[in-house]
Amino acid sequence: MRVIVLILATIATMAGTSLAQEDVAHVKYRQKVMKSIGADMGAISDILKNGLPLTDNIGVHAQSLELAGSLIESAFKAPVSAGHTEALPAIWMDWEGYLEATRGFQDAAAALKEAAASGDQAAIGLAVRQVGKSCGTCHRQYRKKDE
Repeated sequence: MRVIVLILATIATMAGTSLAQEDVAHVKYRQKVMKSIGADMGAISDILKNGLPLTDNIGVHAQSLELAGSLIESAFKAPVSAGHTEALPAIWMDWEGYLEATRGFQDAAAALKEAAASGDQAAIGLAVRQVGKSCGTCHRQYRKKDE
């Protein structure tokens, strides 16, 4: 009987550890999706601020933003907050509001892609600002403030 209890306790401990590891991995995945967005925005900013002769690349970065934006909902759907995360519980408490904010980002990224295709520098600049605003809207409500 003791052996059975010991085996069951071991299995329960292993299952709990496995779930905790999965939660941490889930948070890390979400962070990588969000960091890819930050990297694309940073690259676009570098091109524009420094007048780099890479304006044709803005469309590629905009497409990458749009694709990463399509991953946000599934990346955040599970209310996981294991390990170090800046995601606030408000995401899951206000899921519909969060989805609306992510759709705003996706729409802004699509508009940036269109502006980049047009080659109109003023339109590109405006579209980049709109993407930045959509990021800020979401971060103010759903992300821990930097300490």
